[in-house]
Amino acid sequence: MSALPSTDVMRVAAAEGTAALEKLARDDAAERAKSASDNQRQLQTIDALREDFRESVNDANERLIQQGRAINISVDKETNIVVVSVSDSESGEKIRQIPPEEALNVTRNIDRLTGILVDKKV
Repeated sequence: MSALPSTDVMRVAAAEGTAALEKLARDDAAERAKSASDNQRQLQTIDALREDFRESVNDANERLIQQGRAINISVDKETNIVVVSVSDSESGEKIRQIPPEEALNVTRNIDRLTGILVDKKV
């Protein structure tokens, strides 16, 4: 059995290396395509959930309007907490809020204190 000259060995190694790199690139492309597809499905699911949520809120509002009430759902800008409030539809007076304003204030204060503590440690 004859040994290959070193240039032939190098060519074979280079070809094998190139084939391995091409396989890695194909695998990477396939993984990215799968990830993009998964992300697209997740976005579609989120959009469907949002639409279901909107429909549920509209249904609840229709029922509450019959009782002279209105529901409002928002996100607190400072805490990013979802806030649901029920008010009298004629006077606009807030009847109930979940979470209560006091709880939001506590959360805001904790966030501020956390920021102060972190700033002092750095």
